[in-house]
Amino acid sequence: MMVDKKKSNQQNPEPCRHYKNELSLLSEEKANEVVERSLKIYYVVETLRITDTFECKMNEFIEAHMFIIDQEVQEFLKKPKPNEDELTVESIYSGMAGVALLYNFYANKTQNNNKTLEAKVIIEKCLSILDENSDSITFLTGKSGIFVTATEIYRDLGDIENAKKMIKRVVDLMPLALNEKMPDVLLYGRAGYLYSLLFLKKLGWEDQKRDKLIRKVVTTIFKNGIQTCSKDKPRRTSLMYKCHNKKYLGAAQGLSGVIHCLLLAKSYLTKGELDDLIKPALDYLLTLRYKSGNLPASLCNDPDHLVQWCHGASGVSHTYVLAYKVFLDEKYLNAAVQFGDIVWQRGLLTKGYGLCHGVSGNSYTFMSLFQLTGNTKYLYRAARFIDWCLTTNRQNRVPDNPYSMFEGVAGVTYALMDAQDPKTANIPGF
Repeated sequence: MMVDKKKSNQQNPEPCRHYKNELSLLSEEKANEVVERSLKIYYVVETLRITDTFECKMNEFIEAHMFIIDQEVQEFLKKPKPNEDELTVESIYSGMAGVALLYNFYANKTQNNNKTLEAKVIIEKCLSILDENSDSITFLTGKSGIFVTATEIYRDLGDIENAKKMIKRVVDLMPLALNEKMPDVLLYGRAGYLYSLLFLKKLGWEDQKRDKLIRKVVTTIFKNGIQTCSKDKPRRTSLMYKCHNKKYLGAAQGLSGVIHCLLLAKSYLTKGELDDLIKPALDYLLTLRYKSGNLPASLCNDPDHLVQWCHGASGVSHTYVLAYKVFLDEKYLNAAVQFGDIVWQRGLLTKGYGLCHGVSGNSYTFMSLFQLTGNTKYLYRAARFIDWCLTTNRQNRVPDNPYSMFEGVAGVTYALMDAQDPKTANIPGF
């Protein structure tokens, strides 16, 4: 049989990772007309309150999702305590601690105290089967996220004694956090632990050593970022971090995610650190953009495919929103807006609806931009992405953890509730 060698050597083209957003092709004038005409379907512009129709549509999905998650929770609670070698970390990202976080969020949004009690039962089960030998310390994938969530639940129930015990368990992770083998990134390392400490402070953590502990983590993150990039000849940036032996750039595992957490800790940073370390690193990231304006996942010549919270424009936009608030430099506002435009063009992901690499996570890009600018086009864009999540059969694969916070329906449900008050919406753990 004859074989076309030229044809057989060609690689199959990469399948498109997003659905086409026809609205992104409109002229600015036409797009503004659409926003003015259609935003009222979703929000009452004068008050920014969600319309009754959109709220009803969302709540139908929220209740359906909560019913499905409830079934999974019951199965989880029935499981017998595992053997010592089968203990685990039921993380915020992919485990049942994320469901406990959702239940407590639902309770606060709906004034349903029963859901807070259910959240308590779930988080206590997570604590009872926790692998204490795990060296995972971050908010999203590690032990500190479980302890912080337990702290918040106990606080909301008025159980201050147990809340204090949970705070102590977070603080007790400090030696692990400062261990030289610990990476620095948000998802798996020190920045994720720093987020937990900052969250505890927001929950009312008072301790005379608190600020020194937070500063210790900040100092270590800076030191490692300087060391990593100092090996480059010529030196291109003031900070750089490695994860799995790669120099990632995005929110979950990369430089922008670390910078984001450091900016959240702004009150612990010196002016020199802000001006001489953070700012040059932010400027460096902008030089790495593809022609499209998107940010690569890493420094490893990655193709321009990923536009999601964990890698690419979606997560990075949040960091430049925060950078603009800190530095008031128009360059960072423009960068955030440009990243947001890329999410509008390419953010309807075929992967599905999740927070980490899905449409609900990408909707937060627009809510963040709306909070910063007050421009209702971002509220409209967020509404359209949320509305997309209410349409089934647009997910080309089942997530590894289909009920979880960052991959599954728990995260989508969280986003649906959060979008009902877009002035305060914030993606969990970031």
